[in-house]
Amino acid sequence: MEKIYIDSENIDLDLVKNVASLIRKGKIVALPTETVYGLAVNLDNTEALQRLYSIKQRPPDKLSTIHIGEPSDIDFFIDVLPVYGYKLIDKFWPGPLTIIYYKKDSKQTLGLRCPSHPLTSLILKESLCKVVMPSANITGSPPAVSAQEVEDIFGAKLDCIVDSLSPKFKVASTIVDLTKRPFEVLREGSISRDDIESAVNAKNVLFVCTGNTCRSIMAEYLLKLSLSRKREDIVSTIEISSCGVGALDGFSPSPETLQLLAKEGIDASGHHSKKITMNLIRSSDIIIVMQRRHRDVIVGMEPSAMPRIFLMGSFLGEDAQDIPDPMGGTEEDYNTSFSLIRKAIEKIVDWL
Repeated sequence: MEKIYIDSENIDLDLVKNVASLIRKGKIVALPTETVYGLAVNLDNTEALQRLYSIKQRPPDKLSTIHIGEPSDIDFFIDVLPVYGYKLIDKFWPGPLTIIYYKKDSKQTLGLRCPSHPLTSLILKESLCKVVMPSANITGSPPAVSAQEVEDIFGAKLDCIVDSLSPKFKVASTIVDLTKRPFEVLREGSISRDDIESAVNAKNVLFVCTGNTCRSIMAEYLLKLSLSRKREDIVSTIEISSCGVGALDGFSPSPETLQLLAKEGIDASGHHSKKITMNLIRSSDIIIVMQRRHRDVIVGMEPSAMPRIFLMGSFLGEDAQDIPDPMGGTEEDYNTSFSLIRKAIEKIVDWL
């Protein structure tokens, strides 16, 4: 049995590739997650799976959760979740949530989880195979939460133990079955049942512009402010965010946008631009776009989103208009766009 230490704050990518290769070749590798330690195995290697079940003393017909490196990998395994499924993913992935849903083109179910442990996420991405990773324990016993505990339980029965950043929560992931209607919490773990219900029941409002550095930010923060002032009855049940169809992640708002919002008493300096993704589209109940071309981009990505998309200018009257992009323009251009968005927000608050 090989024991490998990898510093999670200074990750050695050669070691990551080495561990990923072991999994791909059918070895049983103990990996840390943010919840507990797991035993990683290539799902397509029958011999490795049989060894895993034998070592864990686990019934071979018991469902094992597939672990993925990033949320978008879910599309390799399922078709389309209900909207509330994407809400949970958007809220809790990467993180300690396991979801159960139907396999692609099948009535069979599978479990999926996207752990947030920085090292294990990299190993999963590098493995280039389907990885199942049940908890590192003898079935029915508490799971290991350190490399030493894994070694004490299994010893030389494993091929490799990776010692790195210890699990943060030290309790198993929460399991939610999305094949039930509306859903069923099968196991309450690191995420509480109340948190799951709040995320599912929240109404997600997404504002979309081009670069997510001016118009959609104005809308996001003005709506948050207006709801807090005028609609305390629903403010806790609405999640508001923004993104851009051509955005690059991590950019700050334009100085003009920050100045205009500051005049309203809003500090948006901590905002970072975000590019639109399939999961953002699928997890949003209401998508409000600044221009018709933004709607076209979204529908091109996900045709089923069309009924949930609204043009910002449609809240200004019958003659719906695009909200002009002030980026690179004058102070007057910014003032014009800001004024139109503020007027629309007043209508949206009542509409919600």
